[in-house]
Formats: sequence, structure tokens, C-alpha cells
Amino acid sequence: MKTITWTGSKGQTIELRARCTITMQDDIADADGDLIILGKKPSTDANLELYVDGEMIDSCWDINFWTIIDTKSGIKKIWGLPVGMSDTQAEIVDKFLKNTIDSGKSTEAIAAETAKEEAEKAERKAEAQEVISKASKYTKPLMTDAQYKVWAKNYNDVNNEGGEGYVPDLVTVEQLEYAKKVLAE
Repeated sequence: MKTITWTGSKGQTIELRARCTITMQDDIADADGDLIILGKKPSTDANLELYVDGEMIDSCWDINFWTIIDTKSGIKKIWGLPVGMSDTQAEIVDKFLKNTIDSGKSTEAIAAETAKEEAEKAERKAEAQEVISKASKYTKPLMTDAQYKVWAKNYNDVNNEGGEGYVPDLVTVEQLEYAKKVLAE
């Protein structure tokens, strides 16, 4: 259990107690009694507790809510807990929460996360290469996104009588620039 303590704006002692363990477990599907192992998936066991002057106020077990957000009143807070804080304190708490989550990951979970990120990166690069390849076959200059939007509406109005139907997906200048940027990474 990791803790962080600070003094609130009204002089109260605010404490966060956090624990997080992320491991890989079998992903099992039950097909009418037949158990089928689909692979591994991350399993999270976590809890973040808020104490004010030694009294537990609230807790949050979902690490997706362990993020700092802005409120309408201009202060920062933890999304999953009712605790406000200054910008400087929010940075400290954010580092604490991220460190707690990162230190709780097993080596198997880290490897799975890295493999997933690499697969997504490879997919983005393949899509970018496809956009560049498609654009190289064009004989006319590329349209901007705004020009394509007008062209697509006109095409749809003429060929599909304004209803649903096929509208060619053409590469735009912005898509080509983004694809080149992705491949440059």
C-alpha cells in the first residue's frame, strides 16, 4: 500500500492510500458448459482510498478513474474521488497514481502491453503506407478535407440521389501529410 499526504485548503489532512496489482490471467469463454481459453488478458486488483483527518471518505477500485481532471470551479480533482486540489498538488498526485499503477504491473503484463502497442504501431504504419500508395496512383491533384467534403456531397447527390450509397473514399492532402508523419516516426 502506497500513501501520499498533504494539507488541504481548509487545514485538513488529506491522505490517499493506493494499491494496484496487474497480472495476466486466462481469458475463458463459457460455451454452454465448454470452457474455452481464448488467451491471456490483464486482470487488475486495485483500490484507492481517500482519508480526510483520518476518516475514510470514499474509495475507487477502477484505475481508469485514477486520473486528474479539471472541475467547473477551476480546481483539479481525481476523477473517481471527491477531492479537490491545486495545480501543483495535482501534478504530485498524478505522478503518485501513475507510479502506483506502473509499479503494480507484472513483467508478463508489461510485455503484453508492449506487444499490443507494437502491433498498433505496425498497423498504423501499414495504413499510412496504404494511403501513400493510393495517393501515388492519382493523376489529378489531391483535394483538401474541405474540398473532399463538398465533392463527396455533390457525388452522393448526383449518383445516390442524396440517399445512402457508394461514395469513393479519396485520399486528401491532410491524410497524405499525416501518413508521411506516421512513417517518419
